[in-house]
Amino acid sequence: MWVAAAFMGVVFIWSTTPLAIQASQDSVNFLMALALRVVISAVLAVPVLRIMGLGLPLHRAALTSYLAGAVGVYGAMLCVYWGAAYLPSGLISVLYGLSPMLSGAMAYWWLGERELTPARILALVIAVTGLGFVVAGRLMLDEMAWRGIVGTLVSVFLFAVSAVWTKECTKNNERNQQAPLHPLQQTAGTLWMSSIFFALTLALTGTGLPQYWSQTSLIAIGYLAVAGSLLGFVLYFYVLNHLSAARVTMITLIAPVLAVFWGYWFMEEVLLETTLQGVILLLGGLAMYLWPGYLDRVFSRVSGYKAVENQE
Repeated sequence: MWVAAAFMGVVFIWSTTPLAIQASQDSVNFLMALALRVVISAVLAVPVLRIMGLGLPLHRAALTSYLAGAVGVYGAMLCVYWGAAYLPSGLISVLYGLSPMLSGAMAYWWLGERELTPARILALVIAVTGLGFVVAGRLMLDEMAWRGIVGTLVSVFLFAVSAVWTKECTKNNERNQQAPLHPLQQTAGTLWMSSIFFALTLALTGTGLPQYWSQTSLIAIGYLAVAGSLLGFVLYFYVLNHLSAARVTMITLIAPVLAVFWGYWFMEEVLLETTLQGVILLLGGLAMYLWPGYLDRVFSRVSGYKAVENQE
């Protein structure tokens, strides 16, 4: 029962995050809204570490790993927060469905992981085709939507870079026989390093606190800081420890679909038929990428290709 509740909690948090990002900017500059979210999360992470009986390593390998994570928190989130002003919340979540595929492609070239099977290459082609439909459909409604699309895609790219770089740091620690970082240590260190970057950015841009705070912004920033950055992380790893990886990856399929409907129901976001077709293609490509076993067996019989992974 608790595992099912945690699973649904992760799905809910991930699907509502794009909507909350837009809501947090109701009366607050996007940069300040993001900086407050990250700083509050970093502060809250300290007592969580104490409760878990964990410290915060500051050796060179740990700092490198935090920097890798900060590419995702500072770089990726900065881009998506900026792009959120030009794109419906539901489409932000859908575009983020590209991240597992992009991370897999990067891991293939960067870490030498053999994840790009023929079925997954076909999945990438289908997903990119769906992306084309999404872009075309959105530009029909709003000429400025390209800003949100570019911002979100750059964010997805940086998120993938961060994930692969962090994984490389973990492998380096294993090779050097160093103790691996606990997920909460990685999160806390990443949040604190990102907070430093945001403090510098706020100082350089002269961004200050707003004179007026709407209730919407305050609730959204608080929700993102507590649920989006900390609770969602804890629930995700709880689910990961109790369910198979194949079941956990279903979150990346369910959350974007829910996000589209949250935007439609609560924000009256308009979606053209072309956009919906693109969403179906993109999520279909993602499903094929996550579970390529059957198609790879077909490719194996037809071309003699031998899959190198044991897919669930």
